[in-house]
Amino acid sequence: MPLLKNSDEARHKVEQILGTFEKPFLLAGNQVQTSCSIGVSMYPDDGHSVEELISKADIVLYRVKDQEKGNVLFYDAEINQQVQHDFQLENHLRQALGSNEIGVVYQPQIDAETQQICAVEALCRWNSDDLGFISPLDFIPLAERTGLIHQVGEFVFETACRDTLALMPNGVNAIGVSINISPKQFSYPGFEDKVLSIVKRVGIDIERITLEITENIFIEDLHSISPILNRFRDHGFGISLDDFCTGYSSLNYLNNLPITEIKIDRSFVDKLLSNKQSDTLVKAIIAIGSSCHMKVVAEGVETIEQHQKLKEYHCDLLQGYYFDKPLMIDDLVDRYGEKKTLAS
Repeated sequence: MPLLKNSDEARHKVEQILGTFEKPFLLAGNQVQTSCSIGVSMYPDDGHSVEELISKADIVLYRVKDQEKGNVLFYDAEINQQVQHDFQLENHLRQALGSNEIGVVYQPQIDAETQQICAVEALCRWNSDDLGFISPLDFIPLAERTGLIHQVGEFVFETACRDTLALMPNGVNAIGVSINISPKQFSYPGFEDKVLSIVKRVGIDIERITLEITENIFIEDLHSISPILNRFRDHGFGISLDDFCTGYSSLNYLNNLPITEIKIDRSFVDKLLSNKQSDTLVKAIIAIGSSCHMKVVAEGVETIEQHQKLKEYHCDLLQGYYFDKPLMIDDLVDRYGEKKTLAS
């Protein structure tokens, strides 16, 4: 749009554009309601060439669609800095697997009654030689956006299977492993065959492996994900629903999907002793799990009082710093390899 004197005039134009989408459109006699996302770059602050301005408007367009569709975002210095950071992070992440910078640590899941280890959760970690420790909250979404999640996920899955077998051979009451699966992995062609191939190659019993998913896996297409989960369950994998009751349709998922385990979010456990509503929710979740014959895992257990309360409520497994931090495989084997050591 030429001849705009300042950003205020640009904002006025943007509001006019958004306003045209407030009322439904008539298409072939049908009313259609839609919205509009807008990314804006300004000459000369954001660039001097058409290509540069369009590129930067495109960057903020995709960012606003990720954050809140139907909104507007102007390009600025802070966004530019974030874009440069993401670009740098992406380049390093592409090299991280080949440089052995990506690793897996394991947090024990402890039986509430016996205080004996029953399983571990595999957690991906990235310690960059150049950038230092990168939080999974930063690099996992980046890996999903760029498609690198398939390489990272495959590495984590195979490493976790091998390490769990090293921790304890197959057999009765062998320690299990819970592995987080990204929604993007489920939609990838051949994912199911790849997982089965890794399990066969490593030699670990399928029954020892639980695939951990979050509710956002179902947001885009529950109908296509459901058959995949059912096939994995038929193969013998456990299916764990993470962050239970933090979304909108948790009970519906339990009713329609082959869930074998639900995890109580750490936000509920954190307030268990100080908030009556959290206490009631925790009891309700444990009761739901028991009635549906599902294992219940409580995350974020950090005190003996939380442990005692969850034990009183008959929660199955407990996970958190009260028992142990996430451990490298060698430390895990030293502490729990014989499964005789009780959590301290």
